[in-house]
Amino acid sequence: MIAAHLVQFDATPLEPARNFARMEEFIHAEAAAGADLILFPELSNTGYVEPLVPGGAFVSPVAHYGAALCDACADPEGEEIAALIALAAELGVSLVAGLGLRDARLAGVIHNASVLITPEGLGGTYIKTHQWQNEKLYFTPGDSLPVFPALGTRLGMQICYDIRFPEVTRTLALKGAEIVTSAWASFGTDGAPVADEGLFLHRAYTRAVENGVFFLSCNRAGVHGDQRFFGRSCALGPDGRLLGALEHDREDVLRVSLDLAEVARYRSFTGIWADRRPALYTRALDEI
Repeated sequence: MIAAHLVQFDATPLEPARNFARMEEFIHAEAAAGADLILFPELSNTGYVEPLVPGGAFVSPVAHYGAALCDACADPEGEEIAALIALAAELGVSLVAGLGLRDARLAGVIHNASVLITPEGLGGTYIKTHQWQNEKLYFTPGDSLPVFPALGTRLGMQICYDIRFPEVTRTLALKGAEIVTSAWASFGTDGAPVADEGLFLHRAYTRAVENGVFFLSCNRAGVHGDQRFFGRSCALGPDGRLLGALEHDREDVLRVSLDLAEVARYRSFTGIWADRRPALYTRALDEI
């Protein structure tokens, strides 16, 4: 069994030192509570981009927001990532964290990324391929959908808006992922009713059952300007069974257990892989 703990975290905008310090506090606490895998939401070190909505107001009191965001992003080979690597090794846990990262080679280029760290070191990095609205003003998108060995299986990562593109999860599953993590920073107007209380459940359920994967959906908490992050993190089994959910938008931790044997049981019972028709799909796409 794998103990997965999803940290519904409230990141402070443009204060990476504070955010990393709080992440380390959560890692210590959740490792002590028995976690094997600890997840953090999208852009946990920088906070979400501004303005949050097109045409909205900037909230952070900085003269040049783009430069400040770049400065707040982590250096992939810097002290902040090194500290997480050392902590994962010390505590024997794996981490998946949504982070703003500077490009390893190109100065001034930044990415909305998800980083996997295992007790053995840096397990891999995924750069968000589908960027939501104002993210396009700042981040350079990725161009690959990798999976990585972790926790006795293979793990794939995606970020927020990626979930609206079923090809992403399908590609990760075809590459052998049995666990797919989804880091979010999804929000709506503060004080307005949540239009769909089950939004994250619906999407995670669909991606889980159509691929037979564990789908772990970790969203942000907190308020930024006139927008409130939805929270409501959840985890679904490969057969769509709800493993657990936070039914609120406050900072909290969702703790669930993953039995990897469920992947093979569900896939063999339904035949969702044996019954696929790749040649048919290829012909149809060629016709389009």
